[in-house]
Amino acid sequence: MKMLRDLILIAMIAAGGIGGSQIPQLVQEYEQRLGGARDEAMAAHKKDVEDAGAFGLSLKEFADRYRASEDEAIRSGADNMLRRRDRAEALDEALVELAKAPYMMRPWIAFQHLDPVVGPATWQAFKPTLTIDPRFAIVGVLVAWILHALLALIWRLVLRRPYRERRRFDRRRA
Repeated sequence: MKMLRDLILIAMIAAGGIGGSQIPQLVQEYEQRLGGARDEAMAAHKKDVEDAGAFGLSLKEFADRYRASEDEAIRSGADNMLRRRDRAEALDEALVELAKAPYMMRPWIAFQHLDPVVGPATWQAFKPTLTIDPRFAIVGVLVAWILHALLALIWRLVLRRPYRERRRFDRRRA
């Protein structure tokens, strides 16, 4: 049983090290996709601002005019303009935060600002590489080791047999 437990520990540590070393590449790909999404959102927002400026209005005033229309399709255009502005600002903020984050904190910052469109697309397109980042590999090894210890503890608690006395050679003292 101990040998099996040790083999599982070795496998988990190896998987943790290899998996952990892939995190920087995943964050880099997410950052690239986030930059592209931000550029697209900024371009759409800029077009809305230019349209508003053509009439001498701010974007808010332009959206208010859209909202005042009796046509439902035009009123929905105001919400779309404001959503594009908010998305462009959110993507820009996420990209700035990610760019100024310390190296080891970048995965955490990326997770905090995870975009619901860009994040899943990045994960779906991600392909592991042969690059190994020792800093994240060590973190992966430590996480795997802790996970193994927790699983072993749970295993022992669940499969605990009622206490029974061990056999001992009875040596009586004279």
